[in-house]
Amino acid sequence: MNSVEQRKVIAKFAVIIVAVLLILLCYSYFLPRTEVEIDTVYHSSYSGLFVQSKVSNAGTKEITDLKVKLAVWNSTELLQSETHYPGVLSPKQSVKLPVLIFDGPHADSYELIISMEFNSEEGKQILNYNYKIADYGNLAWHDQYFSF
Repeated sequence: MNSVEQRKVIAKFAVIIVAVLLILLCYSYFLPRTEVEIDTVYHSSYSGLFVQSKVSNAGTKEITDLKVKLAVWNSTELLQSETHYPGVLSPKQSVKLPVLIFDGPHADSYELIISMEFNSEEGKQILNYNYKIADYGNLAWHDQYFSF
């Protein structure tokens, strides 16, 4: 084997790896964007039914006046609703919302509605997410708002 050729191949791979890392770094920290993520988990246990949510500002721009409303419905009525006002989320900051606990039979179907409002450089954003809760067990959802 020729060690000069091997060094050239290794050098090319090193340049490619460094270039990819630089692109990811620039995207993560320098490319101006609004990127808001919400992760939600539903748990069914003997102690009750509950929903946990975390809102993350994965972008590089600050968001303000953050308001998150969670509501659980069965087919006809509102079972539980809570509104939280985390306020300002700086870039790369997250906030865990208090647990939403509701009561009902474990085997029933429910609808979880999450409304999220915030202000960014692009103006006021209103996002609505609708999830179906059915069957026993645990469920998880991930949603994202993205704007350059």
